[in-house]
Parts: sequence; C-alpha cells; structure tokens
Amino acid sequence: MLGRNPHRLELFKMGRCKDLPDGNESWVDEESRRRYETMTQLISPSSDVDAESHTPMTPEDAFILVIGKDRPGHVHCAGSGETLSTWYKSIGTSSSLERERIIQEQLKA
Repeated sequence: MLGRNPHRLELFKMGRCKDLPDGNESWVDEESRRRYETMTQLISPSSDVDAESHTPMTPEDAFILVIGKDRPGHVHCAGSGETLSTWYKSIGTSSSLERERIIQEQLKA
C-alpha cells in the first residue's frame, strides 16, 4: 500500500474516509472530515504572511493535539488490543520509543 507503516493521521483517514471512483471522498461524518482537515493544516507549511511564526508539526503531534493523548490500554486509531508499548514497538523507530516514554511520563503526571 504505502511501502511503509502509515502514521496515525493516515490511519485516521483510512478508517473514516472512502475514496469514490469519481475522485471525491465520502467521510463517515462531518466531524471526522473537520478533524482531518485541521490535522493536515497543522502539518502543512503555511503560505500566509505569518509563515515565519508557523512551524509545521509532525503528523503524530498534530494527531495528539486534535484527537488527544493516548491512555494506557488504549491507542487512538490503532485498533483493539493495541497498547502504548505494542503500538510504538510496532512502528519501531527510536524517536517513537522516546515519544512513548514522554507520553507515559505525561500520563503519570
């Protein structure tokens, strides 16, 4: 499909949007479409006058800002049975492992 593991913003869209044969998209609800658009705006470089003050976010950071932090035993958009440790081990990057540690510390606070 993508030749790599999709990030959660892509998983969010895959689970809530269907690409139609005519090139249009069919969203399960308006709220999902609005959240996806907000996340894509956060990760896109801005062409506005304020472009210098706008630093694009990573897809993961945009997802967390719009959808919310994961909780132990539940990872948003990852399917049933995924936990923080299984999700971040499955995508397998050192930055992901660091992000997992940070998220777990934030959850403890």
